[in-house]
Formats: sequence, C-alpha cells, structure tokens
Amino acid sequence: MTGDSAHLASAKSAAATIDRLNCVDTFERCWPILPPAVTKALRSLLVEPSLSPTGSMDAACVALLAALQNAGRESLHALCVDGLLDDDTHPFMNCLSRGIEPDVSTRNLLKRDLQRLQSVAELPWWELVAAAGVDWVEAPETGSHRSNQRPVPSKTESAPWSSIAERSRLEARLGAHVVWADLSQELEAFWRRYGCGPRQGIAAYRLADVAGLPALRPIENFDAFPLEWLQLGSARIQLLDDNTRALLEGAGAVNTLIWGPRGCGKSTLIRALVGKYWQQGLRAIEIPAAAYEQLPSLFELVRDRTECFIAVLDNIALEPQDPAHRTLATLLDGGLERTPENLVFYATSNYKDLVDRHGERPGGPPAQQADAAVLARQLGATEPSLQAYDPQGLQRLDERRALDDRFALKVFIDLPTQSQYEQILIAYAERADLPDSRQELLADFRIWCMRHNHDLVGGRTARDYVRYRAAKARETDG
Repeated sequence: MTGDSAHLASAKSAAATIDRLNCVDTFERCWPILPPAVTKALRSLLVEPSLSPTGSMDAACVALLAALQNAGRESLHALCVDGLLDDDTHPFMNCLSRGIEPDVSTRNLLKRDLQRLQSVAELPWWELVAAAGVDWVEAPETGSHRSNQRPVPSKTESAPWSSIAERSRLEARLGAHVVWADLSQELEAFWRRYGCGPRQGIAAYRLADVAGLPALRPIENFDAFPLEWLQLGSARIQLLDDNTRALLEGAGAVNTLIWGPRGCGKSTLIRALVGKYWQQGLRAIEIPAAAYEQLPSLFELVRDRTECFIAVLDNIALEPQDPAHRTLATLLDGGLERTPENLVFYATSNYKDLVDRHGERPGGPPAQQADAAVLARQLGATEPSLQAYDPQGLQRLDERRALDDRFALKVFIDLPTQSQYEQILIAYAERADLPDSRQELLADFRIWCMRHNHDLVGGRTARDYVRYRAAKARETDG
C-alpha cells in the first residue's frame, strides 16, 4: 500500500507538472503576455531538477529575477497581473479594440486563459528554486505582489481618462485569492472604458516617425483643462462644440480654423473639448510641423479605430513656398482618398489667412497689363513696360487661398474680458492652493504682469503666474 501511495503521489505530481508546463506554453506561444525570459525560466524550474545541471538552474533563477526587476515587480503574481491589464493581443481584446462584440467562444476562451494565467501567477516559484538546490533565493514577503503599485499622481487621478484608480482596485481583486475567470465581466468593463494595451487611459496622441514608419505615440500626461473654466457663452464657441458633437455622432463634422490673438485660449479650448467628450470616444492627435510629411498616412492609422479623432494643427502659419502648403490642401480636401468619418482637422492660428501673402498689392488683385502700362507712363517710360505684369497673378493668389478654403468653419476667439480672466486666475489659484485672498491675488497679478511685460492678459498669462507663485511657495516651505 505504501508503494502504491507513493506511486500515486508521484503520478499526481507529474500530472500537475505537465499541467503547469501546458499553462506556461500558453503564454509562450499563444498569448505572449509574459516576457520570453520568464517563460523560459519557468520551464527550466518546472522540469525534474535532477535532469537539469545546477548551473542551468542558477541561470534560470537569475533570468527570472532579472525579468521581475526589469518589470519593476517583486513577484511572479504581480508580473502576471500587469501583463493581463496591459494586454491587447488576446482575441477578446482585439474584438473590443475593433468595436466588434465578442462571441460566446471568444468569451469562453478568455475565461480559460484567465484560469491558466492564474495557475502560473500562483506558482510557488521560490519553492521550485529551493527544490532545485539553489539556496541564495529567498521567498518574497506575503502580499509583495501588491506592495509596489504605481503611485497615484493627485493631478491626474480625477481625470476621466485616468485608469489608475480602477486599475489599483482590479490589482487588489486579482490578489484577493478569487477565481480570475469569475472576474471576466469586471475586466471587460475596465477594458471597454479605458481601452486595451497602449490605448489604455490615453486622451491624446502625437503623429511621429517611429523607425521610419508613421505612428501615433500616446501622450502619457495629457494637459487637461476643465471646460467649465472657459467662458462658452459665445455663439461662435458653441459652434465649435456643436461641430465636435457632430463628429461623435457621425453627422458630418467639418474642418475648422480657430484664430485669434496669442494667449486667447485657442489650443486650450480644444483640450477642454477632449476632456468633455473623452467618455464618448473623443481623442486628439497633435500634428507637429515636422510630421506634416507623415500626414498622408494618418487616414490609415485611424480609419479602423473605434474612437473619433481631432487632428490638431497648432499655431499654423505657412509661407507660400512651403511644400506643406500643398500637402495640407490636398489632404484636407482634394485628394482621391476620402477622409475617415472619425477624423476632423482643427487648426489654430494667430492669423485668419493661413498662408502669408506678402508681395500682394495692398490695393487689391495683382497688377494687370493695363495697370502696368499706366504705371510705366507715370514713371516717364517711352515704351510700355510689362515688368509689373504677372499673367498668372490671380491664379497664384487663388492657389494661396486654397488652404484657407479647406476649413469650412472659421471661429474667432478673442482675449477674455477682465472679469473672465479674473475668474480664470482665481480658479487656477484655488487649484494650486494659493492662500491669498481675491483682492491680494489680483493686485499681485497686475504688478507681476507689468514687471514681466505681459501686455496681453489671457489664460496662458494667468496660468504662468500661478505656476510662478506655486514654485515660490515651495521654495519658501523648503
């Protein structure tokens, strides 16, 4: 009986080892959410230690510990949780990212893979290390898989797109000895709200060249601005809000030029709209001037995505000879490819005319032949001179204005009134916890503006002043 019991225990142990190896294989071949070094090390630790030389086991332990340290985690459990919440490669996440409702089979696959991932996460890998004869590895402290969670930045915690709070809650749930497959609905709600993989908790992107290919790089720290801090009573500003909602509703939004003096809040208004409509799927794409040559690839980057995008051309002003002039004009309207329904362009500029038309006659259109003859006689010429005559002058003027015509809406934003910028200043000061009274703050702000030559007082000036005061307060406290 004793021999039979030992044989049965050995068989169960072998079966458990095979099952664990199968789980590791899942994340090595089918669902690669764990670093290859981790799966390779686990495979070495799970095989019969007597079949592996001591040096091989040492190498496996070193590789496993290095992988955990590189990921900033102290345990295999925490590494598995991170991989799960950060993943976008599973068929279930692929469906969510593409706006396709997962079918029953895909949901069952997720539950099965969650069970396997939990089996790997709960492996007593330090016991396997000890059984292999490696005596320099100590078992992690109890609960260490939750001890090094990401710090919560107070400034971004309340942002609607921030996944930090909900992610921390799920990390605690996954570490509370529950069946992970039973959490599939909670995980689905998390992925649906905040996105999967690199899209998670992202409100804006930047068009950039990555290894020679155009790509949307996430902006991790989006500079949000509460919409309620802006004065949106103006009908012209409401027009932009209506156009943004038309984009989200698929009702035919149009490209818009937002122009006005510096510091009047043109870019801030776009950021505020992104914050307002983020939950409805609105995202921003910053288009730096250096990335204009990547614009023809933008359509393909966004066409199959479920979000709606505002492509932001900030502070745009071009020379007539700038090749980006024709690129933008063709891309916005005039090429053979149709603009995706989930994309619209918002440009900001200090000028109503995007292309500098220097050289035009102040009195009107370019000189015609008759004008040139009259001018020549006035200058005392004995023969008609056509030096000032440009036979294609009107056509050149028309080409320069082609880019302006691509923006159906032109919204003018003026500097805030005194009462409006005072309200903005007070709101910034309250956010920064400045102790001054309203009267003290406004008086000091006026002195600061005169001292630093801020002739145009707007939202940007108020923000910079509050940042300056907050920095001085930190120096005093330090």
